[in-house]
Amino acid sequence: MDSVSRIHRRFSLTLINPSSYRTSLIISLACIGIIAYIVDADPLIIPVTLGVALLLFRLDHLLLRHSPVAKPSKVYHTNAFASMLWLAILIISVLLSMLGAHDTLIIEGMIFAVGLRACIFTSVFGASLRRSLLIAPIMPFTVLLLLMHYEGIVQMLDTPTIASSVAIMGIVIAWCILADRSGRPGVESTFRLLQAYLLAWTERDARLMESMMESRAELSTITTRIIAFKRESDRSASGSWRYDTIILPDLHPGPFYPVGGSNLPYDIHARYSTTAAVMHGISDHSSNLPSRREVERFLDALAHQTRVEEGFTCTEPITINTNDARVTGMAFGRVALLLLSSSRGMDDIPRSVKDKVEHHASEHGFRDVLIIDTHNCMGDDLSDEEINDMVDACKRTLNALTGMKQYRFRIGVARAEHDGGDMGPAGMSAIAVLPDGADGMDAGLVIAWVDANNAVKGLSMYVEQAIREQLAPSIVHAVLCTSDTHYTSGRARNRMGYFPLGSVTSRDTLTSMLIGLSRSAVDSASHAWYELRVSSATVRIMGDDQFRDYSHALDRAMSVTKMSISASVLVFIAMMISTFI
Repeated sequence: MDSVSRIHRRFSLTLINPSSYRTSLIISLACIGIIAYIVDADPLIIPVTLGVALLLFRLDHLLLRHSPVAKPSKVYHTNAFASMLWLAILIISVLLSMLGAHDTLIIEGMIFAVGLRACIFTSVFGASLRRSLLIAPIMPFTVLLLLMHYEGIVQMLDTPTIASSVAIMGIVIAWCILADRSGRPGVESTFRLLQAYLLAWTERDARLMESMMESRAELSTITTRIIAFKRESDRSASGSWRYDTIILPDLHPGPFYPVGGSNLPYDIHARYSTTAAVMHGISDHSSNLPSRREVERFLDALAHQTRVEEGFTCTEPITINTNDARVTGMAFGRVALLLLSSSRGMDDIPRSVKDKVEHHASEHGFRDVLIIDTHNCMGDDLSDEEINDMVDACKRTLNALTGMKQYRFRIGVARAEHDGGDMGPAGMSAIAVLPDGADGMDAGLVIAWVDANNAVKGLSMYVEQAIREQLAPSIVHAVLCTSDTHYTSGRARNRMGYFPLGSVTSRDTLTSMLIGLSRSAVDSASHAWYELRVSSATVRIMGDDQFRDYSHALDRAMSVTKMSISASVLVFIAMMISTFI
């Protein structure tokens, strides 16, 4: 499992809090009310206690206000967890009393709640350990003093209670120190990394995260390949041409919105109105742009393009399958265009495929090859056997294209915006390529492109088949592509952290829209010329080492957390045993 996959495994931990601060507030007050009932508090004091608790929640926020992560909602979530832990321990002690235990663990439960609050204040909110230890007891101690008489509390402070309380707070202090340092030397503070992530993910404030990532990024020269089409119908009265472009940058959208290049497809669309589609190349998260500043540098450099080849002919499209690997390809002059997908589904295609295919293309006389990861079906990383199948399908496609005759062709493009939770702001487009063909009949290709992050299983096959059936006989081949935008990340409370295409927009609605766009593209098609352009930019990308260090820090912090939880469980067991002595 690579570093990014290991980091992604930890994502689910950010989803355990309630979805609404109101829910957390209700949970907190309900737990305190039940605790009051269990300890037989004066009924008249319970409403007062709940009102004071609500004020103390606000006091937490006031005392932690210097931390940018300490939002009221997070304070309510923290108190909900602490109150539930306190109540759970108290309920267990009540059940034990039915078996002969003679002590009620109300003070021990309160200490556990104090410890949890201190851990969250230090790790999530970014308060110093000393400050957290001073603030954490305020709410639980005050509630306890309101619910029980002082004399009763003093009577419960026996040696086992004091010893267990000291042990719990010792574990809390040790965890705060060791977990924060777990990522060194690669990551100076694991807690600071967590806080930067939460600020960007939940508050849409990417400054701290971008600062950390950019400081560790590495310079790299990024190549962007562009196929620009100029159509006879697009020539203006002044004689200038308007181009439709397919852009394939050697960058990966990410890491997550709104950090860095997470919205890169739309950034390119917004800057260059001629863009028909920003395709997903053979790249992974090591090729993420770490900050908006690097995104702007890349966009500025993209304006400077070198024309490598031009012409007005192309082959008919073909589709080659090798087991689950499928490649749809065509050649424009000496430029090959390959669209790679897998019927089983997949994540990013490894770079080894790109290296082998480019070498094979060069040997077969192609001047360049655009290798597009269609990113259109959820799935795991490709196995070694599946990688070999993908390379084999690409080679067979290139071999076939080498001997095929080329014809004049027509291009049609249609675009649309769609406001859906599973799509980014660049919307969708359809690109129709219609070679004149040997018999004068079209055997065309439609590339249906959506600014989305992958697609649910089965969607691509369904959409592609529907397009072929509705647009026959003009269209023989259809491919659904997504941009792999990370604009939608952080909007879904699911294991993935985003909505893949088809999870919000219904399959039939999406299919209908793409069929309509494809038909418009075919109807508007006119004879065109192609230009292959190349742009080069020297920018900072995140690189492999940065993700490896982040993964190491999180794995080590999780190990420390597991050991701390185990130690806390042992203390809890000792507490329960002491109630029978």
